[in-house]
Amino acid sequence: MEKFSFYDLLSVLFPGVVFVFMLNALLSLFDCADCFDLSGEWELTVVFSVLFGALIYVIGFWLTSHCKWVYRICGLYLPVVQLFNRHPLPEAVIETLNRRAADWYGKAIFTNKSVYDALPEQEQTEMGQLQDEFYDRMYYELDYCGKLDTAKAFQSFYFFFRSIFIASLLSVAAGILLYLLHFVAILHIALPDGAKLGYTTLALLLLLFGSVFVARWYRQRMVWKMQWYFYAHLNSKN
Repeated sequence: MEKFSFYDLLSVLFPGVVFVFMLNALLSLFDCADCFDLSGEWELTVVFSVLFGALIYVIGFWLTSHCKWVYRICGLYLPVVQLFNRHPLPEAVIETLNRRAADWYGKAIFTNKSVYDALPEQEQTEMGQLQDEFYDRMYYELDYCGKLDTAKAFQSFYFFFRSIFIASLLSVAAGILLYLLHFVAILHIALPDGAKLGYTTLALLLLLFGSVFVARWYRQRMVWKMQWYFYAHLNSKN
């Protein structure tokens, strides 16, 4: 049986551990920990962490495919073309990437920001779609050639902080649900102390916005490094 990789730890297990901790903190806040203790035994903690981490991981990719606007509002998943325009590559790198783009698509798809801004909207959209597809194709080519380790480390950290963002959103939703359920007398859910509720809310919001900031940085670096590594990969084949 293979051990968890660094990618698995950061993308699945660690976000699950953080989410279990958040839920336990909320359950304790509303005096529900006696009924629903997610960390009573370390074996259960590991199981719950893997289950919740895997669920959050799936939700992250589901949002990427079906509700990309959620990420784009906060800048967690900006298109590759926008990241490229923010931090353009040297002309030598652009020329090399465009040679491969010409092989794949029959035309160049990377250009400097001034040229991109002058393009009609339809051509900008097409270029953005092709750059996203180019990124996927170069990712799998580098992975197949075993040249992805460093860039993949940045990807792992990006997925970790993206999952923390999702875990924070889910925790905020769980906190709101528990607060509403305390009005149902039969459930015997206690109303938390105002100060504790305020501190917990502040901590969740700091984690939410902090994870967005760090995840954005790692995604930018991930894409930038991937393009540089692909440039080096193509040059090594010449």
